[in-house]
Amino acid sequence: MIPVVLRTQLRSAQQELAGNRRLQIGVLLIAAILLLYFWLLAGDWRTAAERDLSAARQRLQRIESLVGQDVWLERAAAAADLADALDAQVPAIDTPGLAQASVQTWAREITAAHGEVVRVQSDAPTRIPGSDVWRVPVTLSGALPPRSVLQLIQRIESHAQLRTIEQATLVNRANQTFSLTVVAFYRIAEGADDDAR
Repeated sequence: MIPVVLRTQLRSAQQELAGNRRLQIGVLLIAAILLLYFWLLAGDWRTAAERDLSAARQRLQRIESLVGQDVWLERAAAAADLADALDAQVPAIDTPGLAQASVQTWAREITAAHGEVVRVQSDAPTRIPGSDVWRVPVTLSGALPPRSVLQLIQRIESHAQLRTIEQATLVNRANQTFSLTVVAFYRIAEGADDDAR
């Protein structure tokens, strides 16, 4: 039930609308503008729906064109073999501290031929999220001729276990300084103490 005050206001508005020609034209214009706006909105929605449908059809065609290709099975097998080979290069060790000590020992061994001019600085091991593999970084730096730095890089890259050079800085000036950040990877059991470094 409509309250009396509202009913009187509606009746007053109807009388004013009926008696005012400009107000009638204004209301018709507003209605026409709203109708046009909703018509344009529906057109935009239709255009967006057509564009989405076209993109979905193109994606379906691409997927259907791949169905008969056996090359994907070969690629999947090659990727699995590569993953197994990489996994075989990641040794298992008991704790992050032992991994860090192992990397420090290895780094000192490969730099021993160069004597005191090469410094070895290790950083804290960090776990790779979602796995039992840990990154163990070590930085080798000093003053060596470019040929010796290249030999050092070759020794790092030829290691049987997974070692990557994450960052290399070579300055070929009078002092011939270099810095190599090498990351070794180790598999550490889930129960290992994360703080044992």
